[in-house]
Amino acid sequence: MSLTNKPGIALGSVAQHGQMSSPWEHWVEKRSLIIRLPQSWRVLSWAPLGGGSRSARVIVNHQIQNGDRVAIEHPECYLKALMDILGFKAASAVAMMTGVPMRKVSHVTVHRGNMIVAAWCTAGCSNALRIGDTATASTMHAGTINIVVAVNQPLSPAAMAEALAMATEARVAVMLDAGMASTRSRRPATGTGTDCIVVTSPIRGHAHIYCGKHTLLGELIGRAVMRSCANALRRWPSRASGASPGVCP
Repeated sequence: MSLTNKPGIALGSVAQHGQMSSPWEHWVEKRSLIIRLPQSWRVLSWAPLGGGSRSARVIVNHQIQNGDRVAIEHPECYLKALMDILGFKAASAVAMMTGVPMRKVSHVTVHRGNMIVAAWCTAGCSNALRIGDTATASTMHAGTINIVVAVNQPLSPAAMAEALAMATEARVAVMLDAGMASTRSRRPATGTGTDCIVVTSPIRGHAHIYCGKHTLLGELIGRAVMRSCANALRRWPSRASGASPGVCP
């Protein structure tokens, strides 16, 4: 697939304070949520492909199939091959994986004035844990919460790190509100053992230095992530995965 073409499976959004056009495009193709940026943007994440601080043109959240040993044991190689299939250069991509079908992705866009924040989330919680739980690497289960946050205005490197913290805090708040319990300690869960969060913003232009909870940017990040994460949790089949009934209000 070339960068000039995209399939017709588009995703809806929720906007606030009127309509405003977002600079990014997003769609689902080949079990992948694809978020195409208008040019190389700054991206911060711990994704298995393109993790860390880098510039990228595309962000991908891909659903792997159950029992796919190549994807599980060699995620970076698997995702590089996937980028070839999708028609993107791995060097300019950030990609992560989940077992959640992309039809269950939740997308929320909020804005105020000329500031736009979007959040995409897929959620599976059979791997729910509380921060500080005993390590379970040898007995880990499938289930992850993947979140992408896009901001239409530039963020400084420090603000990118703070935005990642804001998104993480929003995910924790949603988990606590949902009454999700750790599969290890049975205490309130704060996430899963394999969560991934990606934050992106433009490189050029006057950058925001802060985006904490006192700022409008921090507010919009929190609202977008909380709503997308809560919607994604409601779409997770809690009974089939043996989760707490409180997960799906």
